[in-house]
Amino acid sequence: MYSETYVRMNVLFVLYHDFTANSASHVHSLANALADLGVESAVCVPDNLPSVDTIGGEPRYRPLLFADVLAGKLRFKDGRGPDVIHAWTPREINRQFIEKALPVTGGSAKLVIHLEDNEEHITARLMGRKWRDLQRASLADLDAGVPLNLSHPIRYRQLMERADAATVIVDRLSELVPQGKPIEEVWCSADEELFRNVPIDYERRKKLSLPLNTVIVYPGNVHAANAAEVRSLYTALALLNREGCPVTLVRAGRDFHPFLEGDGTWARRHVVELGLVEHKHMPWVLSMADLFVQPGRPGEFNDYRFPSKMPEFLATGRPVVLPASNIALSMRHREDAYIVPEANAIHIADAVHEIVKDRELAARLATGARRFFDERLSWKQGAKKLLSLYERIMVPQAAGAAKR
Repeated sequence: MYSETYVRMNVLFVLYHDFTANSASHVHSLANALADLGVESAVCVPDNLPSVDTIGGEPRYRPLLFADVLAGKLRFKDGRGPDVIHAWTPREINRQFIEKALPVTGGSAKLVIHLEDNEEHITARLMGRKWRDLQRASLADLDAGVPLNLSHPIRYRQLMERADAATVIVDRLSELVPQGKPIEEVWCSADEELFRNVPIDYERRKKLSLPLNTVIVYPGNVHAANAAEVRSLYTALALLNREGCPVTLVRAGRDFHPFLEGDGTWARRHVVELGLVEHKHMPWVLSMADLFVQPGRPGEFNDYRFPSKMPEFLATGRPVVLPASNIALSMRHREDAYIVPEANAIHIADAVHEIVKDRELAARLATGARRFFDERLSWKQGAKKLLSLYERIMVPQAAGAAKR
């Protein structure tokens, strides 16, 4: 448990991508919240340092490139190096950087690895091979074949064993942490000043020439792991409109993987695609929504993640439809959210149709979403959990049993 009598601490966060990644908003917010607890932070990224300007909100930490750290340019105000290096995922780009950075930064920093996805499932899925087969492959073949944006089937486990502790975005990910390691579950949240109780922006809808009907907003990129889920959402839109329930989808995000057959005209007829939108502009995108939908189903992908957009959905105070997985397991159906066994096209269409037709249900879900956010999601709470974990691994004799 966090104590008000803490020791000043230096933390280096390591991000696998630049500040346009969804994970960057988590690190940004946690680093800013840690500043209030006496922790000085630096956040390093592989490239594109100016992207920090896209995240929204003034950084209370020092943004750096990997190259800056390796060149010895990382120094905190007290003249020391980091007490803790917190790597945001064990993906290969981070692992290779850590191997080089540890000696450069003094070699005494404690190492914490953050898990926000089922790395094993994603690596196997994107490489088109079963995880057990990848683990049996030769180290030389894996070193040559595993891209930097995935976790190495062998070396990622070695990194996890080497780590002093781990953080997980959802408790189920504790299964991927070696036994005996201290673990802290840290949910993501949203910037309350930007997202809390955002009213529907009818003027912005008008500027985009949106029809005068129900609007669903979905901010998210499409990649191989979620292509089928996004296709389900587009299909649900087609079903709803065909059945006389006019709904428009506004989507922000990029397509890194094909997800519609042919040119997709049949599905895009009721969709407005905005492309990449900087995170600092996301409030105006979400402001156009009547409700939100998180497509997907329970399984190896969704059970081990916490959709980063979910806290922003809840904070705005709109009804949310989501599958019975990850955060939904802590929510009440028809109170905090509309929870379906599987958020496929049919279930999405049925849920949206009921919410649109039942104003009392829609109002209850909107109130429940705001209440859940206020009671369960907070960057300040997450920062206190992080500091408590850092203190435990820096002073092992004072640490209690590892949190499981």
